[in-house]
Amino acid sequence: MPRRPPSLESVGSVGSPIDPKLRKKVAVVGSGCAGIAALWALNRSYHDVYMYEAASRLGGHTNTVTWKNGKYETRVDTGFIVLNAATYPNFINFLKRVKVDTVPTEMTFGVTRDHGLFEWAGTSLDALFSQRKNIFSLRMWRMIFDIIRFNQFALDLLMADDENDAAAMNGYSKGARREETIGEYLDREGYSDAFRDDYLIPMTAAVWSTSPDKCTLDFPAVTLVRFMWNHHLLSTISTRPQWLTLKKCGKSYIDAVMHGFPSNHLFLNTQVTQVTSEEDGRVRVHTHNGKSDVYDHVILATHGDQALRIIGSSATPEEKEILSAFKTSENSVVLHSDLSHMPASEKAWSSWNYLTLSSPSTGKQNIDQVSLTYNMNILQHIPRETFGDVLVTMNPLHQPNPDTIQGSFTYRHPLYTPEAVRAQKLLPRIQNKRGISYAGAWTKYGFHEDGFSSGLHIAQDHLYAKLPFQFVDSTYSRGRKPSLGLADLFVRLIILIIQVYYTLSVILGTVALSYGSVPLYKMICQTTGWGGQPIRAHGPDVDYSEDGLASRLVPVTSANRIRVTFSSSVSDVLPWKFTPQQREVRVLPGETALAFYTATNTSDTDIIGVATYSVTPGQVAPYFSKIQCFCFEEQRLNAGETVDMPVFFYLDPDIVNDVNMRGIETVTLNYTFFKAKYDDNGRFKAPVPIEQK
Repeated sequence: MPRRPPSLESVGSVGSPIDPKLRKKVAVVGSGCAGIAALWALNRSYHDVYMYEAASRLGGHTNTVTWKNGKYETRVDTGFIVLNAATYPNFINFLKRVKVDTVPTEMTFGVTRDHGLFEWAGTSLDALFSQRKNIFSLRMWRMIFDIIRFNQFALDLLMADDENDAAAMNGYSKGARREETIGEYLDREGYSDAFRDDYLIPMTAAVWSTSPDKCTLDFPAVTLVRFMWNHHLLSTISTRPQWLTLKKCGKSYIDAVMHGFPSNHLFLNTQVTQVTSEEDGRVRVHTHNGKSDVYDHVILATHGDQALRIIGSSATPEEKEILSAFKTSENSVVLHSDLSHMPASEKAWSSWNYLTLSSPSTGKQNIDQVSLTYNMNILQHIPRETFGDVLVTMNPLHQPNPDTIQGSFTYRHPLYTPEAVRAQKLLPRIQNKRGISYAGAWTKYGFHEDGFSSGLHIAQDHLYAKLPFQFVDSTYSRGRKPSLGLADLFVRLIILIIQVYYTLSVILGTVALSYGSVPLYKMICQTTGWGGQPIRAHGPDVDYSEDGLASRLVPVTSANRIRVTFSSSVSDVLPWKFTPQQREVRVLPGETALAFYTATNTSDTDIIGVATYSVTPGQVAPYFSKIQCFCFEEQRLNAGETVDMPVFFYLDPDIVNDVNMRGIETVTLNYTFFKAKYDDNGRFKAPVPIEQK
């Protein structure tokens, strides 16, 4: 390890001669938050600092532009917008030091799915149920319950992670642990599709600026939960921190840092194409214009994949292995005033508005696209009556009206995969080697505090710059793990009670419906589709007019065919063999299909049986309509007799318009036969429960 040079104080007061051996010529490549932070810290030292930036402006994602509305103009941010006092300690201390003011802002969010087909917002109870129909939606209430449950119990991941780290430090580790993904965690804990698709995926994809198909559900669970906990996004009963925005927009802090910086040390529009090691241990920086210069130290304040390209062929095997794990995605951002990128109901308008489109095919999730619209009127206090609607949309689902666009930009954001998280822990192995350091938000969670702190850390630990405040590792800004209070334990207890009650209700309900009154069961289930039962489409009360059944039997040729599979079972006390004649059929919504089951009485006596049925997934039941079937009717089979039993059915065309049906490709129809019973008066009795063995 190189000997640490003496501190600035030991060298002498300002103006005293500096030992040339301590003074280094340093190049900072990249002027995002990490590069600006390193530059600011090093400017306070005795080093000779230079900055390279490929773009024509400084700041990276800190991009302040002008918004015009008639004769009025104002400044608006299109990248970095908000921070908070709790989880941005180093950036807050820096802003105070350079006298850049912040003002409180409102951080709320909402979700709009499929152009307003389903939407909600967290601003108030009125916004939560901005669509009044959701008051009666079990899916909505399940989502709310799972949000509260996740906020409470996901914290256990942090506790377990801390225990595993402690065991590893004490030599009890059993080797490298596989990082559980958030998708695997949701499956393991039984979270609902509503929670996944209408809350967690939109938020995760939008916050980390990744499309759902890239890595949303592959995001490491512990990393996601720790970020959410640090940023108080798992707060059910505790107070969330005050969110802030810069009073004069993001560019104000860039200007504060660059004030007085020598113009001959700043190289804009200058792309660094390669850095190579010199024989004397120094580093040569090569630029796109064919020029090069030699430095004692180089800080690559770029994305990880960009850093790997820059060190290129000179990279060591270890540098290649670690840096190759870091990837980025390109995201488009549009500054505009097109309200079609906001929720359909103004009640659901929020600071952050997640707009999603459902996937037409089944997969890990039912979300195909996610965009995020920042309402800048709220976030940066831009008066709507003066400047109109000021919106910033990332990855818009459709192009905003060209007449409303005032700027289009492209930003790259880090992708967070299990490989990237593992590589983050290995970064110290290649830091400050060969005179090269790596800085950027990608070294932590990907946010402004992470990038800014990484730049400060490099300047302080690698080049011994002295900061005017105590550096804080924001990775554990709230500590390594949460401590649960009495209120948290009480909420957990309530959640567990509800889960136990729900489980018992399902079990008892299933038993009651299976062995209860078949005629009543038939009437309720066929009318409502409740309990996974197909809706009745036959009988004297069915309307066969053009506006009735006939109008439903129009195949939707633009839809994908749905695979319908068949299964069967028989009560233990019924000596019948009962099987479907076909394994599956494929139908379009609105297209009729005919299927057959075969029943054989294998006993030596005549027996009457009765069948019940169900459809899975359960949410398909209201759209599964039977025109003719053998269910709920007494079926008499003589001893040894075999009969074919037809089922004539169709899937209602409205299934293609229901957001909850998106992504469903397979439906299963199941029939179960029970032995019929009669009382002393000859009246039919419900099947008796199966005896426990």
